[in-house]
Order: sequence, then C-alpha cells, then structure tokens
Amino acid sequence: MLRILDRYLLREVMKNWLAVLLVLWAIVLANRFARYLGEAASGDIPAAVIFTLLGLKSVSYLTPLLPLALFLGALLALGRLYRDSEMVAMHACGVGPRELYRPLLGLAAVLAVALLGLSLFVAPRTAELGYQLRAEAERGSDIGTVSAGRFQEAQEGRLIFYAEGVSRDRRFLERLFVRDLKGVPPTLLTARRAYPQREQDSGDRFLVMEDGFRYQGMPGDPRFRVIRFQRHGIRIETAAPAPVITKRDAIPSRRLLASADTEDIAELQWRLSLPLAVLVLMVLVLPLSHSTPRQGRYGRLFLAILVFIIYYNLLSTARVWVGRGLLPPLPGLWWVHLLPLLLAGFLWWRLRPRPRRGAA
Repeated sequence: MLRILDRYLLREVMKNWLAVLLVLWAIVLANRFARYLGEAASGDIPAAVIFTLLGLKSVSYLTPLLPLALFLGALLALGRLYRDSEMVAMHACGVGPRELYRPLLGLAAVLAVALLGLSLFVAPRTAELGYQLRAEAERGSDIGTVSAGRFQEAQEGRLIFYAEGVSRDRRFLERLFVRDLKGVPPTLLTARRAYPQREQDSGDRFLVMEDGFRYQGMPGDPRFRVIRFQRHGIRIETAAPAPVITKRDAIPSRRLLASADTEDIAELQWRLSLPLAVLVLMVLVLPLSHSTPRQGRYGRLFLAILVFIIYYNLLSTARVWVGRGLLPPLPGLWWVHLLPLLLAGFLWWRLRPRPRRGAA
C-alpha cells in the first residue's frame, strides 16, 4: 500500500510542479523577450541573435524557478488532498508524516542533485556564452542592425548611417549615406551599396562602400573636395576590441572554489544554496499545507509565496553581506536555511495533538 501511496503522491506533486514551472518560466521568458525586442528595435543588438540569447538566458532562470515551482506544486497537490479529505483518510489508515515525507524528500533529493549540476556547471557556461554572444552582437551592431529608412549612430555618435534599403539576403546596404565625424573636417559619403568586411592581416573590420562620392569640408570653402570612388572602406572596428564584460555568474565553479575573494565565496555559496533550498522547502511544505476542507485548496498559497519571498530575499541579502565582507564565510548563507526549518518545527508543534480539558 505504501508504494501505491508513494506513486500517487509523486504523480500529484509532479503534475502540479510541471504546470507551475511552465507558467513561471513562460512569464519570465516573455518579459526577457520583450526587453530583447526593445534593444533590437533601438539598434543595440541584431534581431538575428534574439532567440539564441533568450535560449541561453532561460537556463539561468531555471535555477531559482525550480525550487519555487516544486514548493508551490507540492503545496497545491497536498492542499487538494486536504480539501477532498483524502489526507484525513490517509491519517485514519495510519499514514503519518514519515510516510508522507519519504516520497516528497526522495523527489526533492533527485531534483536537488540535478539542480546542483545545473547551478555549478551548466548555468555558468551558458551565462558565459550569452555574454560573449552579446558582446559580438553589439560589436557587429554597427552594420548588422542598420535598418532601412532610419538614422542610426555608431562608435558613440562619430558615425551616422542612413540606408534607403537592405538587400534581401541582408548582406548589402543599398543607397547608403554616412556622416563621418571622426576626422577634421567632417566627411559625408554616399554609395550605391555597402557591406562589412574584415581584413585578414590586421583583423580590422571595415564598411566597404561601392560606387559613391566622398564630400570633404564645408561647401563654399576653397578646400572643399568631391571625390568619386568605385570602392572605399571605413574602419568601424579595430583588431583589439574592448574585452567582453563577464559578470560573476559566468565564472566557472572551480575558479570560485580556489578563490579567497569574498565575492567569489558568496557566489559559490549562492550556487550551493539553491539545491539545498529544494530540500529545505520540501520539509516546510508538509506542515504549511495543512488545512481544513473549508479552507479550500488555495488557503495557504499566499502564505507560501510570502515565505518563499522572505527566504529568497534573505539569501540574496546574505550573499551581498558575504561579498562585501560584512558577514564571514561562516555562517555565510547557511544560517538562512535554518529559518524555514525552524518555521517547520514551529508549525508541527502547533499541529501536535493536545489533551482535552478535564481528561483524567
């Protein structure tokens, strides 16, 4: 009977867990997708890399969403059992907290191991790839994001582009106008078409313009010149571009483990805390889900969300304190995990059977 009960509880919890995870994941990805669309519209990144960046970013979103989704999924599943009086029937058959915790903690342990690998190895690697791709996209956005009918800037406003059209294969800008403010006097260039090219020897990146005119100086000045060219190049990127800005979440875990820097220690403890949070929340979910049939399935949902928000924010705050040296590596972030366990103990104490008044 216990095996049947275990499978039943796992099926109910996993069904709700996956539903909650998909909803939360869709919400955060939609928000990030809207931000990427805004950056592409403003010319900060090419539209072609939006979905690649979104896929890489989605991995880092899983690390905090997995504990929350399992916590809420288990709460909803157990809440339904209390609402339909199935939990009362289980208790009447001798099923206690130990029998209920066995499948719940088993599922939490499997998820914690998977989340440990995701947090320590997969998420940092995808974050690093995301920063590299974004840096390359921003360096290539001078040409790659030029759209027809719009004035756009490059090199911090020193180059102004305007193209009447873009070829169907996105390789050429057609009927191009370029205002070059880097030299003295300023220069105006027009061309029938243009395309980006990287020089093999130096590695510099150029915008190669074909069949156009170069206007240098101010009209009316004796030094004003008009030069017709068949092919002309403008350097838009040197061979030594600015280094890729990589945040601490992209540092490999092995480097964090060997580092004595307080911010690296805080980052490593944060990555280890997320898998541990899965087990801690699963210990808390059983007494927190306890309700009467009149309370309904969602009677404790608001309280559970509030508990998770406080728990997650305390972990984030302790992470900052450790990184700034305000809190030593021990206790570090570990003391925060004791608070939900203490709350679980308090709730179990409140739920303990009490002797009736007047009983002998």
